[in-house]
Amino acid sequence: MAKALSIIFFMFLASGCAVKKDFYATGGSRADGSIDMAYDFKQFEKPVVSLQQAYGVAKSKCAVWGYSDAEAFGGKTQNCFARNGFGDCIAGQVIVKYQCLGNLDTAAAPVSAPGPGAANGLMSKQQYKDSRLKALLNQNLPYDEYMRQFNAIQAE
Repeated sequence: MAKALSIIFFMFLASGCAVKKDFYATGGSRADGSIDMAYDFKQFEKPVVSLQQAYGVAKSKCAVWGYSDAEAFGGKTQNCFARNGFGDCIAGQVIVKYQCLGNLDTAAAPVSAPGPGAANGLMSKQQYKDSRLKALLNQNLPYDEYMRQFNAIQAE
């Protein structure tokens, strides 16, 4: 009986566990209007992902570049970073490509009406936030640092 229970327990462990995974942007091109969204996985995990969450992140990245929306290309690419002795993938990444939508010429940032402080050179909170985001785009930062600063600005 104990042997049967151990076999059942081992099969339960080997079957994998459902794990919620969040998408994150791994790259993209403003000129091409494309964003690569990805999530990582490990052996025995059964990733549970939200395509709505991926769409939301992709749309916000596209909006920073001046596009109005985003759309998944369809399909996905799976990369394996580590294999075990049997050749099974034990750690990897799944990438879903998104296309930014909208015309950059007509998607210019809306111009706010000058506020009461405009005469003395002061910016509104939104104007200040927009200028910081624009300056952040012009910096050549690693993705992790860019996201840290972007999220800090958005949280203000």
